[in-house]
Amino acid sequence: MRYKIIIHTMFVVMALCLINLPAYADDKYLDIQEVKTETGITAWLVEDHSVPIIAMNFAFENAGAKNDPTDKQGLTRLASNTMDEGAGDIKSQEFQKLLRDLSITLSFGASRDHFSGTFKTLTQNKEKAFELLKLALTAPRFDEEPVGRMRAANQSRIKASMADPDWIAARIQNDVIFEGHPYALNSGGTLSSLDAITPDDLRTFHKRLGKNNLIIAVAGDISADELRTRIDSVFGSLPVVEQNESAVFEMKNEGKTYLYEQDIPQTMIEISQPGIGRSDKDYYAAKIMNFILGESGFGSRLMEEIREKRGLTYGIYSYLRDYEDTDIMHVSTSTVNESVPEMIKLIRQEWIKMQSSPVTDTELMDAKSYIIGSLPLALTSTDAIASTMLSMQLDDLPVDYLDHRAEKFDAVTVLDIQNVAKRLLNDKKWTVVLVGQPNGVESPVTIKDIPNVE
Repeated sequence: MRYKIIIHTMFVVMALCLINLPAYADDKYLDIQEVKTETGITAWLVEDHSVPIIAMNFAFENAGAKNDPTDKQGLTRLASNTMDEGAGDIKSQEFQKLLRDLSITLSFGASRDHFSGTFKTLTQNKEKAFELLKLALTAPRFDEEPVGRMRAANQSRIKASMADPDWIAARIQNDVIFEGHPYALNSGGTLSSLDAITPDDLRTFHKRLGKNNLIIAVAGDISADELRTRIDSVFGSLPVVEQNESAVFEMKNEGKTYLYEQDIPQTMIEISQPGIGRSDKDYYAAKIMNFILGESGFGSRLMEEIREKRGLTYGIYSYLRDYEDTDIMHVSTSTVNESVPEMIKLIRQEWIKMQSSPVTDTELMDAKSYIIGSLPLALTSTDAIASTMLSMQLDDLPVDYLDHRAEKFDAVTVLDIQNVAKRLLNDKKWTVVLVGQPNGVESPVTIKDIPNVE
């Protein structure tokens, strides 16, 4: 019953959101134009003059934290914190004041794989906005004062996180499942590595950003012709850089359980196993299977069996993560220390149940309805549209993907779900990380120190 209420509520909200969506020709979800510039840069554009706003999301592929040297962990994160802290002849405080006074959004982000940026401006302020964007991208100052301020902020964040059992579990999880790969390092930096990063290191990082590893998505009040000119003005002077290729990596330490003891009443539980890639033929079946299993929150099998029926946790979720170099499936939850063995046993039972018996027609129909129907909720603003287009490009999806997305999910059958469950779900390949004082856990590997923190 609760599942039906969630689905019904979602469609009501979706219908209200659709009222504000621009209308596109030929029943397209988005009328995406591919804009190619004279300097060889390609951008995706959804032109919409109904509101005087221009939103842009961009990313530099494979320029993320996985490229940070071991002794300079956090370099990419610190660069993302400081590239908008002064540029060209404009120092930090003045640069930030200009952004505030003109209502310009400009920020940078760092993931393990990519370095990204978000930009939004009112049309009336676009001249100055694009000028500031160009300066931040091509001539960041990396002055000592803002670098030191952001370094200290990151170190304070790490020190605060060291008492957070969820953060500790995630940190250990990354260390063990990505052992031997740069993903195992701390993308947010360590206390000592952040101290070692200098403005010159940030300038070296900046050389990763080139127009040949650049992806751009734009939505709002700008024509294709104007965008073509703006892109070349802002990004055209960036160099051509050596491309860092992805390298296939297989998850490590399968079948092992790790324990970091902490005096807390509940144990945090992180379970990882190999996942499934975006280009895999079974990807859509896997997405629906995982939605039914644990991604949908209330109404998912894991939540029903473990929270609703037994009250062992406040929440439990499964999710798929598609990294550039590998694919992982995770489960996150917590429970009182004495219930940890029962919790792990119940999760294992749900793995077996998903493999051994078909999902119901109702489960499949509700999952499809939610996944297909939720798309308009991601397209209700220029920011969201630009973000969606950027994600599509990072996933190497075609420009018309959204127009055919529903067909791909609709084609999934009950048998497809069971087949992908048999192929994907494998409790023998679990890597389990526990933080707390669990009772009755057999032969865990004890972790004495949180890795890549100090």
